[in-house]
Amino acid sequence: MLDTLERAGRPWRVAFDSNSLAGVLAALRAGLGVAALLPTNLEPAMACHDADALPVLPDVELGLARHPRSEGDPLIDAVETALRRTI
Repeated sequence: MLDTLERAGRPWRVAFDSNSLAGVLAALRAGLGVAALLPTNLEPAMACHDADALPVLPDVELGLARHPRSEGDPLIDAVETALRRTI
């Protein structure tokens, strides 16, 4: 996201940093800035309503690795299914 802002010539600064989705969402609710999130993590008021306000972000590649012994584990299968539906 930061590289995309740089390439677009958009000035930016870090106003808040968190490894927690809850923390990032709280900062967004407080109006501290912008974040790149999956659509499922956005609240309606957080959507960018101006398509030209920010540069388009590149696609991101995600990977999922499972241990062979986890095959058939209902909890791990459910997590994998949820992740696949999200992306």
